[in-house]
Amino acid sequence: MGPVGWIVVVVLAVAGGVLWLMLRYPGGWRYAFTAEYADNRRDLDAARGRLRALERDAGRERDRARAGIAAAEQAHQDRVDRARAHLDRLRSPDRGDLRSSLGEGLRLYDQALEVTAQGRTAEYPLHEVSLRDEYSREEGHVYVSLPTGRQQMVTVALEETAEAEVRKFVVEVFNAVADAKAAAVERQALVPGAEAELREAQADTAAQEEARRQLAELVARQKSDARIPQARRELDAERDRWQRLTGSRPR
Repeated sequence: MGPVGWIVVVVLAVAGGVLWLMLRYPGGWRYAFTAEYADNRRDLDAARGRLRALERDAGRERDRARAGIAAAEQAHQDRVDRARAHLDRLRSPDRGDLRSSLGEGLRLYDQALEVTAQGRTAEYPLHEVSLRDEYSREEGHVYVSLPTGRQQMVTVALEETAEAEVRKFVVEVFNAVADAKAAAVERQALVPGAEAELREAQADTAAQEEARRQLAELVARQKSDARIPQARRELDAERDRWQRLTGSRPR
């Protein structure tokens, strides 16, 4: 920006400041700027400042009380969410990490078996499936009994995957299924307690109610506080005096 541009900026800033003072102390130049009326301006500013400070403090108190309500509501929601997530994990645990795989047809996860057969891929809870295997000279056949009662067959070329590797995978799945069945029984035993925990979390709104009660008490106390109405009356009195002096009423 060149010198002319800076001059324009300075002129505009000065003009803006003058306009602001003229609006703040209406009635004419001499009332807004001369030393003769400095005490009048100071009295008006003091009354404005007292009211503004009281209203600001009251507003901050209300904001803190409302923030307390919001924090209590969030804490309640977080507790409910944790309880619900715990219950959901007991009822329907996610599949977990990949433990091993057999070609492109079978993937064993912590809690699930993924089966790809006839161009389709589906995932089944481990505790609801079972496996058996058969072998020919060139192929291994893994039969998966599904929760629906149907079976799917995954064929593995033994020239690509040794029969010992296929058997090892089947045994691993067999043992994982046994572990999953035991874990499912344990999880099911924990479900009633988790359901009770969720109900308790949903019903426990004491902190929210206390925070709302504190806000209501604060609002009632502020309504009965005479300081703000008194400060408003004092400001109105200063405005009246200024208006009698200048013929213009300040805001």
